[in-house]
This record gives sequence, structure tokens and C-alpha cells, in this order.
Amino acid sequence: MKTTGWSIHPSEHLEPNQITLEDGEANIVRKDIINIFTDGSKTEHGVGAAFCVLTNDTWAYQWSAKLNDNNTVFQAELTALHEAVIYASHLPNHNTSKIHVDNGASIMASSNSKSTNETARKIFKILLTNPRIAVSWVKAHAGNIGNERADQLAKDITQHGQPYSLIKLPKPHIKGLLRKSHGRAPWKNGNTGRKIYNIMPSVSLRPTNWIKEDVIFFSPHGLFPSYLKRFHLSDSDFCSCGGIVTALHYATECIYTVSWHMRKPAPSFEKEWLKIVGNNLVSRHKIRGIIKFMSENRDLFRPPWTSTFQ
Repeated sequence: MKTTGWSIHPSEHLEPNQITLEDGEANIVRKDIINIFTDGSKTEHGVGAAFCVLTNDTWAYQWSAKLNDNNTVFQAELTALHEAVIYASHLPNHNTSKIHVDNGASIMASSNSKSTNETARKIFKILLTNPRIAVSWVKAHAGNIGNERADQLAKDITQHGQPYSLIKLPKPHIKGLLRKSHGRAPWKNGNTGRKIYNIMPSVSLRPTNWIKEDVIFFSPHGLFPSYLKRFHLSDSDFCSCGGIVTALHYATECIYTVSWHMRKPAPSFEKEWLKIVGNNLVSRHKIRGIIKFMSENRDLFRPPWTSTFQ
């Protein structure tokens, strides 16, 4: 059965009603509360974030910033909320602040201590240590003077203002740039990395979960005598057991790596064998064991006539 209990430590919970999706417009008329309104906007001119402060029917402060044109509205909303909670956290301790946000998604993200969004987690931490700051939802474009003012500030800043560089570009945009700069044609028609190309013939932005030992084996670079001889660090490309050094030699027949041996393929099937092994996690664990053993016992694999190297 599913285990019940706390998903996070009780000390990391916000105060009741400190952050809510209930309409907080009723609090705006209260004179004992500092009301802060936030908003984000994306127009044909760019992306902007803003907040404004209403105290005793007076606009006491306002902030706005122009984000990168590739940032999203959600990032703009969170940026405005983040700057607002920072501002509220520096107010005198006897002041109670109510931050009004018209974007429910940013409120939900900021109420989660384990949110995947970095800005949302920063907001949560500030709220956690400042229980006098509350966040609530307010309906957008419903005639609320504070929300309308924050919205206009966010729109105005998209046309002028210094870029706000503290927000990272969204992942979809970064992936698009990577696809353009690392296309398939250079990889397919290149002159280097052909051994890896035989295993991974297509470019992908998905992580391969390869580690250093995997790259060393499938390159093959680093510990192999053939690689060392190429850079005049060894006089021979033979293994100390007498066999001709290839990746297959260590994985299938070297007497020193017998604990990790796999079945040796026919010569005509070697490329396909490397591809299968490279894409199989169990086989890669054996490869990692071989490389680690070779790294820890270099003298064992060095022929007697091999030059000394570090």
C-alpha cells in the first residue's frame, strides 16, 4: 500500500492562507495592508515584467524590467513576483504585505518548495521566512486599478528599458539553438569521430548517460597502447598479454580482463557489435569495469619494451 506521511518537512510549509488562489481583491480597500500588484507581458515589442505598490491610496513604488525577447510570459510573471517579494521582505517588520497576481500558474509554482523552476523556489524561500507576506490571485482585466497599472507598466517596458539579464532563456529556445548549430550534416559528413558515429549515427539532444569510461572505450582514446603510440608515449601498440590491441581485445579475449569478457563477434559483425554494446547498459557496466581496472593497473598492461610515461 502507498505510504502516507509528510512529503516535505513540516518546517518547510507556508503559513495557512499565506499563498492562495482565492480572489484577494477584498483586501485592497484595507488601509493596514500594503498592496502590491504584479504582472508580466509579451508583445510584438518584447517581454516585460512589473510590479507597483499601493499604500493608503497612494502609489508608493513601482518596478519594471525588459526581459529577453525569447523569455516566456510565465517567466515574466515569476520575475515580477520574485522582485515583489524581495521588495516586501525589506519593508519594516510591522507592515503586512499582500501581493496580487493574475497568473494562477506562477502562484502554484511558488507554493511548491520542490518546484522545478529556480525562480519559483526562490520565491518560496522568501515567503517561508517572511510570514507577513501573503500572495493571492486577482482577476485580470476586470477593472482592478492595481492590476491594470502593473499590466501597463509591463507593456510599456517592452518598448524601452535596459535588458534584465538575470533570467535564463527557456529550454525550448536553447534546444532550438543547439539544433541549428549542431545539425546532422556536419556529424554525418565529418572526418573525425567515426567510431562514435557508427554507434550514434544521428544527432540528438537527449542525454546518452555516457560517462568517461564509455567514451575512452568506444573512441578508443586514453589508456590504449595504439593511442599512446600515436603520441609517442609508447613503443608498441601490443597488449602485454601479446594480443593486438583493439577495444574488442580487452572486452573479449585479454587474459587480464577475463572477469568482464563478452562473446567475441565475427569480424564482419564488429561494427554492429559495438553499436549493440554501446546502447546496452549492462554491457556498458562491463566496459566501465575494464577501463577502471586498466586505469588502476597501468603497469600490468604495458609491454616490457614500452616507454615510461605518466
